[in-house]
Amino acid sequence: MLKTTPATLLLIAVLATPTMLPKGAMADQIVIFVAPKDSPAYAIAQSREDGQYQFAERTVHRALNRAAEILNAPGTHTVTVAVSAGSYYGKAKQGIWVVPQISNQEATLQIVGGYNEDFTARQPFGNLTALVTTEGRNGSFLQFSRRSHLKSLVISGFLFDAAPSNTYDVKTNSIKKGQSRSYPMITLSQLKTSHLIIDSNVFINGAHGTVDPFVSPLGQAVVDITNNYFINNIKTMKPATSASSAVINIRNNSFIMNWPFNPDATSSNVSALELYHSGGAGRVNIERNLFAYNPGGAMQHDWPEERMPELAINDNLFYMNAGLFGNGDGEAGVIAGKLGHNPRYLILDLETLEDDFDYDVNGNVSVDPQIPIAVADLQAADSYSVNRKNTVLNDARRFFGLNQDGGTVAIANFAPALVFNPQAVPLPRNEAAKMYGVQPTQLWMP
Repeated sequence: MLKTTPATLLLIAVLATPTMLPKGAMADQIVIFVAPKDSPAYAIAQSREDGQYQFAERTVHRALNRAAEILNAPGTHTVTVAVSAGSYYGKAKQGIWVVPQISNQEATLQIVGGYNEDFTARQPFGNLTALVTTEGRNGSFLQFSRRSHLKSLVISGFLFDAAPSNTYDVKTNSIKKGQSRSYPMITLSQLKTSHLIIDSNVFINGAHGTVDPFVSPLGQAVVDITNNYFINNIKTMKPATSASSAVINIRNNSFIMNWPFNPDATSSNVSALELYHSGGAGRVNIERNLFAYNPGGAMQHDWPEERMPELAINDNLFYMNAGLFGNGDGEAGVIAGKLGHNPRYLILDLETLEDDFDYDVNGNVSVDPQIPIAVADLQAADSYSVNRKNTVLNDARRFFGLNQDGGTVAIANFAPALVFNPQAVPLPRNEAAKMYGVQPTQLWMP
């Protein structure tokens, strides 16, 4: 006969509840369910609330406040903030969310969106959980307070769309960079952690970056950036931490049409990924990603090779990533870089990268992925209510204003507003390309 104790009774109750609790749930694991007011999901969240291990909130910012309060208590704790599909607007509808300071090296925070209304399943690319920002936002969408430290952090399943805080020129079909908010989408504020996971999110229309994983390691740190869409962002990402011992894994992401800092071939920050020197990581693994239509290059490499961390660039798809430099070849623009002291960017294709550099480079391909993109009506003020016009970018020259014969032609559009359409998720339509980039069935799960 099973001898019951308060801990075993709790475990039995947890396992009997049909929720997406972390595997092996124990007494120190807490779930905060979040759903919009008056929604079926919120009614279900309220029915689950027990005031001790399961809570219900109507707003993400209140859930984050409660999570920080729980995690700051001494001991080993895991808090999952489970957010149902819907649109969330932040405190006083300011379009920003601040995680209070967390000071507990045994704490794990999991901020997870994309749940269905009864929290039994999640599909963030179909059940969009949108953190909706606004014009004039005074910071990143999601901000972590300074001097925070915790064992691990997960951010998974959210739509970060910066279009509402951007300004666009209808005549030129371009972003007005100087009038758009110059903040990234997530600011970690040198968070101290041993494991950062950024998974299955959509970062779109960023005017000044998405998320730089610049964490301060607690011990041997690992950063996993997996299964995300990075679409139509300026100065997209610098994968680096504050320590030379960190391992950064960039796997199964889709980098689609991300832009340089300025629309000219002499700009800084031209490529989708700006590779950093060995002070930011001991090893960077770039594997099974899709890089397509990034006009300033897939990866930027400005440091001399001997100053770089170990690099593994394997099994990725690269297609047409040098439009800014007037090169429409499929394999062009795998790397755009000065590689030390070159006065101009060198534009490297796959063959040059494989033959001339000592990195681990294998299994990469160049094929047209045939990706559907939803183009926003620039005269609409609200990117969530525009009439979406879907097109397949199987010929990026047409979209960028490049002629069909190649040659140097100026790009016609600079970071025009795009829309993430859950009815036409930008997955490759070319069978040969479907194994690269985001895989909707391979989500991180708590």
